[in-house]
Amino acid sequence: KMEESKKSQKPSCSEVRCDKMTFSKSQKETQLKDGAKPPSRSKDCISKMRDDRKDNQSHGSYKTVTGSSQDMGRPKPRRLTGRTTSGDVEKGKGLSPQHQQGEVLCSCFWLLEENFGHCVVVDESNLTTEQQLGLKQTEERLHRDYIHRLVKQSPEYPNFQYLCKLCSVHVENIQGAYKHIKEKRHKKNIMEKQEENKLRALPPPTHAQIKAVDSAVIEAAQHHGISEDDFQERQAMVHRMEKIVQEQLSVCSLRLYGSCLTRFAFKTSDINIDFQMFIKCLLSVSKLVGVKLTLILAQYTEVESDFHAKIPVVFCKDVSSGLMCKVSAGNDVACLTTNHLAALAHLEPRLAPLVLAFRYWAKLCHIDCQAEGGIPSYSLSLMVIFFLQQRSEPVLPVYLGHWTSLVHQQAKNVSLGQLWLELLRFYTLEFALEEYIISIRLRELLPREMKNWPRRRLAIEDPFALKRNVARSLNSQMVFEYVQERFRFAYKYFACPQSRNRDLGKLRITTQRTNLNLNHDQERKEMKSTDEGNRETAYVKGQQGVNGEDERQEMSSFTATDLLKSVKRAEGQELPSADSPHYPQNGLLDSAEEEEEEDGEKDLVTELQRDIPPEDLHYVFDRMIFTGGKPPTVVCSICKRDGHHKDECPEDFKKIELKPLPPVTDCFRQILDGLCNLCYYELSPTPSEQQKREQILASLERFIRKEYNEKAQLCLFGSSKNGFGFRDSDLDICMTLEGHDTAEKLNCKEIIEGLAKVLKKHTGLRNILPITTAKVPIVKFEHRQSGLEGDISLYNTLAQHNTRMLATYAAIDPRVQYLGYTMKVFAKRCDIGDASRGSLSSYAYILMVLYFLQQRQPPVIPVLQEIFEGKSTPQRMVDGWNAFFFDDINELRRWFPELQRNKESVGELWLGLLRFYTEEFDFKEHVISIRQHKRLTTFEKQWTSKCIAIEDPFDLNHNLGAGVSRKMTNFIMKAFINGRKLFGTPFYPQPGMEAV
Repeated sequence: KMEESKKSQKPSCSEVRCDKMTFSKSQKETQLKDGAKPPSRSKDCISKMRDDRKDNQSHGSYKTVTGSSQDMGRPKPRRLTGRTTSGDVEKGKGLSPQHQQGEVLCSCFWLLEENFGHCVVVDESNLTTEQQLGLKQTEERLHRDYIHRLVKQSPEYPNFQYLCKLCSVHVENIQGAYKHIKEKRHKKNIMEKQEENKLRALPPPTHAQIKAVDSAVIEAAQHHGISEDDFQERQAMVHRMEKIVQEQLSVCSLRLYGSCLTRFAFKTSDINIDFQMFIKCLLSVSKLVGVKLTLILAQYTEVESDFHAKIPVVFCKDVSSGLMCKVSAGNDVACLTTNHLAALAHLEPRLAPLVLAFRYWAKLCHIDCQAEGGIPSYSLSLMVIFFLQQRSEPVLPVYLGHWTSLVHQQAKNVSLGQLWLELLRFYTLEFALEEYIISIRLRELLPREMKNWPRRRLAIEDPFALKRNVARSLNSQMVFEYVQERFRFAYKYFACPQSRNRDLGKLRITTQRTNLNLNHDQERKEMKSTDEGNRETAYVKGQQGVNGEDERQEMSSFTATDLLKSVKRAEGQELPSADSPHYPQNGLLDSAEEEEEEDGEKDLVTELQRDIPPEDLHYVFDRMIFTGGKPPTVVCSICKRDGHHKDECPEDFKKIELKPLPPVTDCFRQILDGLCNLCYYELSPTPSEQQKREQILASLERFIRKEYNEKAQLCLFGSSKNGFGFRDSDLDICMTLEGHDTAEKLNCKEIIEGLAKVLKKHTGLRNILPITTAKVPIVKFEHRQSGLEGDISLYNTLAQHNTRMLATYAAIDPRVQYLGYTMKVFAKRCDIGDASRGSLSSYAYILMVLYFLQQRQPPVIPVLQEIFEGKSTPQRMVDGWNAFFFDDINELRRWFPELQRNKESVGELWLGLLRFYTEEFDFKEHVISIRQHKRLTTFEKQWTSKCIAIEDPFDLNHNLGAGVSRKMTNFIMKAFINGRKLFGTPFYPQPGMEAV
């Protein structure tokens, strides 16, 4: 009767479906009377229809669906037909509910296409009543899949008529909508939406239920969190360590920070200690090494260090307490954040147990492991605080905002169990994780656009490091979806009544998650393993077994429906089975069925709240309940692939085994020499070309003096003058003004903009572009006659001294230039020489060449900045840095007796360079620095977090490898490893093919 009443209220799309095609009954009978066969789903018919479509397309009457910009590159949508007979279609046999729905929508689409043709835009004013009815029925079906007709066309997609609000995808027409509905992404989103609707439909918890949740949260916090005695013990241990360290370093102190100070720590948590100096100075390696040696000699064991972390640390274990300690140096940001969280915990006593329960839940779900793609533990504290600030009746204040004590008094009446349920609901259903940033600084929601953070995954702001996304380690979409799923599971578990009834403990209940009834068998197979891995199983304590041990029964974090079934079966009652016609099938439901199921779920939970006695309500924190035995996907932070840790990453160049190279023969040595010589002679500018550059410079200087400022002086620097420039290298020009030694009293931005206006009048230049927002403002231009590009900067005087020093190195030995050109060609060919794309600059590669030649035994070139008379280095201050270097080449042999002792050919040096940087030099431990011969460590420079460290010889704070990511480092080093193999393996090309 219910089905008949539904049909009488509104016609469904299935009413217009015929036996084999979506033709109305009258159309089919007409065709039969005329002797024509109705269309079938045979291959011939499909081929004919495709031919007809091609004809229509050729006449411009049909437009291929593209779906959306996200669908670019996907196969073109085609007319999809079922593979069943007409009898199966009529009776619905052998088809899943979702497949049947697909047939209905397909039928509606075919009927519309038959009536309207293959047009994209449907003009409803020209449609008959029957056609308008068909269109209405089809769009009503699309609404159930959250696909709606656009009232106003989008400017970005002017030809698209529909929008899937669930997937945020524009769809061109009905055929594109049908194609989109069949996509796995849409099916997955539909399933999650249905699950979300069920969670929203759950009734509010009863007082007894909240009390049971409250007990579970308190028990978890007390059992796993530190007590006041534990805190005092940790504080005393820090004082003992401080006294021991001060015996060696009297000007230092130790301070406790982290979860121990905030009281958010577990009993097994490490103790975070920060090493602080009374005198402001850079923390050298000797000081922290001294701390390490002191701890080794004292009552500490398992002393280890990690001086290459972003914050250097020393690990040790206290013998008396057995607690692990982590001693860092200068971790000021973490200490500030800790003090703020500790103050909030002191203000609100409910914060600590709430954070401890939340952290314990995350630990059980294994989403707090940062090294495996999870999030750091203190970010969970920020999430709890953010929730308490965002409540309609806030529990905690924000330190940048208005705070009313009256609101705080009202929130005091809320129990811990109620806050726990609200916390899970907040992050499960209310807060848009991918839209906003979790920030405890502001009461207002902070959109991601404010920080230009991408709308992907989790974004949590550190209150004292505003540029840092605390959750950036969660860089995998699979892990993020796993976290969202764990939130849904936890909220469903705590929002539904759970019983401690032993009779229920005897029942073995296994609940599978809702399956997506896919249309194809292959898709079912692909989803099968996922469904099996997502079983919501848990263990509950059952009655004692025969051997006196507790039997742990496998039980699900079951829904209210499963729990009520258990209760009813225990009472001798039965609920409708899955085979019952009134039982909703798996798959996508229409809106009426979905609403009925949500209402039914709500009624079942309400009935459970009545049936389960208050004293039987019981909740536990259990790994199997929250995860169903499903661990998160391990994601590598290097290659972003799943299945392995970063220490096991196959993409790490350190994991590549370097095979021994054969000895270099005389013949192959000559080939390498010829290759290096060829790079120099083919690419280095000729004297006439160098003179042409000087003429362009002189012409520009005359023009600027005449048209802009008569005191202007221009000077070439960079590759045009350092001895390593290509023929097409840019013109790097520095402009200074007479009477001004520095640019301190000059408005550089105004000068650059004025200079650009003047240069636009120069007939020999084009493409004038001022860039005033750069670190060094410049004017870019192109010289018409030569085609050379150039830029003019102001008072880049330190770069001029740098250019002079590189030119001096190039003049010491011709092999320096040959090797420099070879290295630049190598970097260009391997696509690793563009700093604007995250790689290294050509200047950085020249420094690598010079450093190698200085470290060679015997060295090819000296360290010019270490050659001077006297005991102290002469001072030549430029822009606050000492730009001194020895520049008298004629006197160089007196200071560098090893000059020209190295007799290796340029080819041997080239192979030696590749072997040096792949076999000998440790990029993690040392810095490439040409200002001293002694090895410089990354710890001394405090550049331990950088993958490649290359020090500028004058600006000692400038690391030329600071912008190189770990992934790019692997790419660069793989190029060097492949180069070592290529140039280290003898190969004899045919005559005339050497350059190839």
